[in-house]
Amino acid sequence: MSDVVVITFDGGIEDFPALIQSVDNQIADGTRRMAVDLHALPFINSAALGYLIKAYKSMEEQGGELALCRLQPAITQILEMTNLDSVFPAFQTVDEAVSYLGGDPTAEGGMRRADWR
Repeated sequence: MSDVVVITFDGGIEDFPALIQSVDNQIADGTRRMAVDLHALPFINSAALGYLIKAYKSMEEQGGELALCRLQPAITQILEMTNLDSVFPAFQTVDEAVSYLGGDPTAEGGMRRADWR
């Protein structure tokens, strides 16, 4: 089984296009299990939310899965208000997301980090 790719996004909403590029590149490169760590993103706008839905669907169509982790309360609230919390697997820690996706966060090769820039 291939690694779980973890992308830790530590930018603001103005940096989200760079995250989009990174996620799209990972999908194009054949990544099928990806955790996106959004710990530093204080809020999400409709364009960013729309992109996450698109990325989730792209992964799903290719037999993969995308999980979100370390979400700020405002983002969790938006997911709940839009009922997208039932679509996106979301976790409090990166390790929980990696485990959910079938990786072993404690083993070498259980996950691979990718840059979002």
